[in-house]
Amino acid sequence: MKTRILITVVMLLLIISSASSQNAGTPAANDEPVKIFTTPETRNLVDSWISEYLKSNARMEYEISSIGLAEINSKITGDCSVGFVMQQPGTSMSAESKWMITLGREVIVAVYNEENPFAEELSEKGVSSIELATVLNGGSDKNWGTLAELTNRESVNIYLLDEPEVKFSVAKFLKTDPLIIANQKAVDKDEFLASVSKDKYAVGFCCLSTMLNSETQTFAEKIKLLPIDRNGNGRLDYSENFYANAEQFERSVWIGKYPRVLVHNIYAVASAFPENKELSDFLSWLTTSGQTAVEQSGYSELVYNEKQSNLEKLIPPVLLAENQSGENTRSSALFWTILTLLALGLLMAVVVFTSRKRKAKAPLLNKARLVKLFSEQALTFPNGLYFDKSHTWVFMEEGGCVRLGVDDFISNVTGDFTRVIMKSPGEKVKRMEPVVTLIRKGKQIALNSPVSGTIKEINESLVADPFNINNEPYGEGWVYKIEPSNWLREIQFFKMGDSYRKWISGEFIRLKDFLACSLNIMKMEDGKLAFQEGGELMLHPLKDLEPKVWEDFQNYFINTADMY
Repeated sequence: MKTRILITVVMLLLIISSASSQNAGTPAANDEPVKIFTTPETRNLVDSWISEYLKSNARMEYEISSIGLAEINSKITGDCSVGFVMQQPGTSMSAESKWMITLGREVIVAVYNEENPFAEELSEKGVSSIELATVLNGGSDKNWGTLAELTNRESVNIYLLDEPEVKFSVAKFLKTDPLIIANQKAVDKDEFLASVSKDKYAVGFCCLSTMLNSETQTFAEKIKLLPIDRNGNGRLDYSENFYANAEQFERSVWIGKYPRVLVHNIYAVASAFPENKELSDFLSWLTTSGQTAVEQSGYSELVYNEKQSNLEKLIPPVLLAENQSGENTRSSALFWTILTLLALGLLMAVVVFTSRKRKAKAPLLNKARLVKLFSEQALTFPNGLYFDKSHTWVFMEEGGCVRLGVDDFISNVTGDFTRVIMKSPGEKVKRMEPVVTLIRKGKQIALNSPVSGTIKEINESLVADPFNINNEPYGEGWVYKIEPSNWLREIQFFKMGDSYRKWISGEFIRLKDFLACSLNIMKMEDGKLAFQEGGELMLHPLKDLEPKVWEDFQNYFINTADMY
């Protein structure tokens, strides 16, 4: 009987949906031209896009204007306008509150000659930004012994591509006076490639597109990417080793494994979701066929998963069409709305009735739960605590020891912990080396220590009840008491309160990108959601995902966090 009722209700809803669709009026055609605004950096690319798009979509009417980055908010208004901008690394845009998608990027890379006598050492250890800055600044340290940690005194020959993005990013990444970069000899693309391919002692800085053949996805002859040792520990860790081929490198750039100060993203910006059909069609084309013009203009295209993510964002939300044909139509719409609500009420009654009948037989954990979202507002940032990029916190106590714990961002991502592996009292720890392993039903992540020192005490209650880390991360869920050995230096790496909250905003963006890339879809199979409609994160998005995703989360998220 209950089944028949449920089928009847579903059929009724389908009929209502069909009737509503037939009664919904077709939106009036919008004769207003698409208003396109572009910053000077993206003007040539936008002109190429429009030229190519009009070959197959000549009906699109448009107006194009050049504007400055600061004018985005005031110019991008209404549903027929869009802006194209390139954001410099480390700078904020006034348009960050608007609807945005990424359409390409400029990636700045360091390269060297594959015949370099120290190629093997470089591929194993990489080079840090400090080492590169030392070489670039010249003096007696401008030799290969500085980069390869050998006694070799052969001079490093620096080559710089003559592009403003290259000069800006290299100066920012190496924390070097821009005047030093400006005084370096800069050359065009052909001379750059010829010089680096002939000089086995060369180190060059250029755009990825300069030395990448997009059709074959291979690097220029005799030129290789120079691996970056991001954490400066003198070796190329697993999470830093992604320079072997173009596909792996570009995917790693998108996920966030590559230094963000070396990436200039190109965005399309609108005031809200682009409901205008001409504009929506144009943006969809830019994400797909228009990517050819991105490469031809000297930028890096989107990776496959990124294109899919963009197309998902361009799917229009389900809206109730407003019919404008008079009072009779409005009455009809009201009738169908009331009828829909009654049908939904009947359906809910059937569900509740069925749930109550099964309550005695079903375990408590099978009860339907309300969907909860994971946002910055769900997190707490107690005053007086120092926070670190390892998603840990420390507090200096009166006796000179620091209390260490895990921030609530991690527990909101993973779900309740079922086990915790800690080090023993007396063991020494170093900053940015694994200090605690958090486990949920066999799946685990390891967090690095924010401080160096000696463990004086562990929270033994966590052995029996690791859930305390989730339940009271800043109280009973603390993990260690550590006697620090380098506190005055390491305290400079920490953030507090509002400063950490701002940094966490970037972590939410990275987390969404990671999930979109790893899952390749916005909704998981079997009804396990990583995102709510609208792109909001579900609470505990990793909780029920397979161990491989947890491993990727460790490698591509935890191990690549920074506080730039």
